[in-house]
Order: sequence, then structure tokens, then C-alpha cells
Amino acid sequence: MIKWINKPYGYCPVQAEGYFLNHYFYFRARWEFVEIEFYKSEEDFWNTDPIKEYLLLTTEEYAAGALSHRKCYFLIVKGLVKFSYYILFK
Repeated sequence: MIKWINKPYGYCPVQAEGYFLNHYFYFRARWEFVEIEFYKSEEDFWNTDPIKEYLLLTTEEYAAGALSHRKCYFLIVKGLVKFSYYILFK
């Protein structure tokens, strides 16, 4: 289950953040990259490297920041599924 801090919002970049499996995640779609990063806590986002990060999509230059929020929800779920497999099988 996702505990949202911010659902996908904005453009250039589109961003979202929340908690999943007791880990903080930060999603960002900007330039041509769509990425999601996972940390133990929100505080770790500012102080440490991510536990795990995924490049979810590459687009044409500058196109990632204009993705629809609906598409970003789909990509976030894709990242959460990947992370759940990482947690289960690490």
C-alpha cells in the first residue's frame, strides 16, 4: 500500500513522493529521464545515497517533464513492483 506525501504533480518536472513497504520513495520525470529512488526514510533522502534507484523510462529530450500524471502513476507502480521484488529477494 502506498502512503502518499504528494501524488504526481507539476510539470518540468513531474514529481511524487511517499512511502511504500516502510521505505520513502521519490519519483521525478524531467528532461528525458523518469526515475524513482528509495530510501529508509524521508530524512535519508537529504543525507544519503538511495537504497535502490530505477530508470523507468527515457524519452525524447525534454519530453519526460510533460508526461501526463496518469502515465506517471503507471510508472510509479512499475517502480514499486520492481522495488518489492528487490526487498523480497535481496
